[in-house]
Amino acid sequence: MINQLDLPPALHDYIKKSGVALALSAIQDDAPLLVVNEAFCGMTGYSEDEVVGHNCRFLQGPDTTDSARQPLHDFVHGNGGDSGRFPILNYRKDGSAFHNYVFMSRLKDTGGQPQFILASQFDMTTALKRSQISLNDEKLQDVLSDVGQIGREFGLAMMGSAGLLADSIALMAKLTFDDSQR
Repeated sequence: MINQLDLPPALHDYIKKSGVALALSAIQDDAPLLVVNEAFCGMTGYSEDEVVGHNCRFLQGPDTTDSARQPLHDFVHGNGGDSGRFPILNYRKDGSAFHNYVFMSRLKDTGGQPQFILASQFDMTTALKRSQISLNDEKLQDVLSDVGQIGREFGLAMMGSAGLLADSIALMAKLTFDDSQR
């Protein structure tokens, strides 16, 4: 099983320091979380120790619909494109619900095999005003730029072009993981 030690240190450090809620999971097994940051923990109410090693499914709850779950399940299991956005009703540790917009991208090795899933989460419960969506877009653009730079420094490369998602809400990077850096 892949763990935090298998990640380029700069990528791990960047995820940890980012102000955008980020999570990185393995492709293998049940897509367990490898790294989450403080913004993710603040949004969900869970500590890193409580979530690393678990699939993000723990955020789903009684009113999370099967129609919202299925696209996430399909993406995690390799169906569909290399990136996507997924609106879903999630629950914090305290039981309060929030409307989560999850943006995910598969990170592939140089042979084209998926190794990780990079996900960013946005609590859109109160952020549906245009100005707040623009702020989220700006934050994510900064994250993608920084992750792209870190990726290039550690043998990761852009895997195709980035696409415009959700009416300019966000772009998700498509990266490859260089086997020689493992």
